Order: sequence, then structure tokens, then C-alpha cells
Amino acid sequence: MNKLTLSALLLDTITYLKFGYHLAPNWKSAKNQLCVLLGQKTNISAKKLLHGIGLVYKDNGLEADFWATIDKFKAEKFLS
Repeated sequence: MNKLTLSALLLDTITYLKFGYHLAPNWKSAKNQLCVLLGQKTNISAKKLLHGIGLVYKDNGLEADFWATIDKFKAEKFLS
């Protein structure tokens, strides 16, 4: 999974948690791909997906980018 896809999935997940709709129809394939990489079932909740995205950012040394996006969109409440 490349950084662009991961960033798009992060924004889509935040939008879904905040407003209840997805930004693009390809979110499902990106989610499924990430779930396979994480060793998770593909039907995990959006909150668990957000945690997983954060772990991928952290493992790749991009944790500051993840938190900047979370702070920008005020999505901290979804990580608890």
C-alpha cells in the first residue's frame, strides 16, 4: 500500500466517522488491502481501522503526519 492510498483512506475514515458517508467508492478495496496487511478481518469497525492506519504511519516513521491530520480534522475522540 502506498502513502497516497493510505492518506486517502485516513481522510475517508475520518469523514465516515464524522459525517457517516465515504468520500469515494474505492474506500472498500483500500480498507480490505490494509486489513490483509494488518492481519485483521476485513469487516472491522471504522474506529479499529483508524487505529490500524495509525500503526502503519507509526511503523513507517510518519507518525507526525498522522497526528497532524487527526488534529487538523479534530478526530482525537475517535481514537479513544
